[in-house]
Amino acid sequence: STISAVAIAIVPIIVWFMHHGTIFRPDWRVKAYCLALVFACLLIPVGTSTRTGLLCIGLLALLSIRNVKRKVAYLAMLGVLGLAAIPFLPSTFTNRMNTIKTYDADESASTRLAVWKWTIEYAKANPFGGGFNAFLGNHIRYDLKTAPGTAAAAASPKVEVDKARAYHSAYFEMLGEQGYPGLALWLAINLIGIFRMELLRRRYRDPDGEYAWAGPLAAALQSGHIVYLLGAGFIAIAFQPFIYMLIGAQIGLDTYLARKQSEQSFRPMRRSAVPSPA
Repeated sequence: STISAVAIAIVPIIVWFMHHGTIFRPDWRVKAYCLALVFACLLIPVGTSTRTGLLCIGLLALLSIRNVKRKVAYLAMLGVLGLAAIPFLPSTFTNRMNTIKTYDADESASTRLAVWKWTIEYAKANPFGGGFNAFLGNHIRYDLKTAPGTAAAAASPKVEVDKARAYHSAYFEMLGEQGYPGLALWLAINLIGIFRMELLRRRYRDPDGEYAWAGPLAAALQSGHIVYLLGAGFIAIAFQPFIYMLIGAQIGLDTYLARKQSEQSFRPMRRSAVPSPA
């Protein structure tokens, strides 16, 4: 799930490099390579059969609507491509995606919900968190139902008991390990980054301006960040280095543009020339 979420999160950045890269000037070879890389990123959730990756793809498709001019044609193209891809999807992927409807019959989803409930109660008793790997102390009990359509569907739910189950969510990971202050700080860091990128995206939206590359880059970093936050809801990646490298890129872009703007607005006062005596 981690590699699926990260792979989809970097797709907007790859697309930005395809149009505004400077290390390799955009030409047909660069565009072909970037398109192939995007296709490979989209294949990762299929190959790993992760539901998180599918949700990230859907969110990225929605976020991309704001960057296209012909929105109706874009939505129609997405629908056609989605329908055309269904026959080529492996059965392992489609079977895995079908468990979204019957989450209460899926052990992975059931343990997630049980651990999240345990974490909420744990945070009430430990508002400042329990430190790293606090999940090792959990003991959970959950009811596992039988998927409808099977011979045992009418049977009563099976009671399962487990312990030391991982959080499977960055939000609950921060809540359990760092408590309410840590969760609030982590959320603030992420939300500030998204907010600042939105300001830059709107400020530098002119495609013919001196910084025509800045607006699309801010939009790409923002989209990748939002996709990460969706994936973080189902995998414990609060301390993965990817998001901090992404935030570092946001800070670099923000400070660079702020410095350039201050240089343009700064006009030093010049002393008027004093005429020399005859």
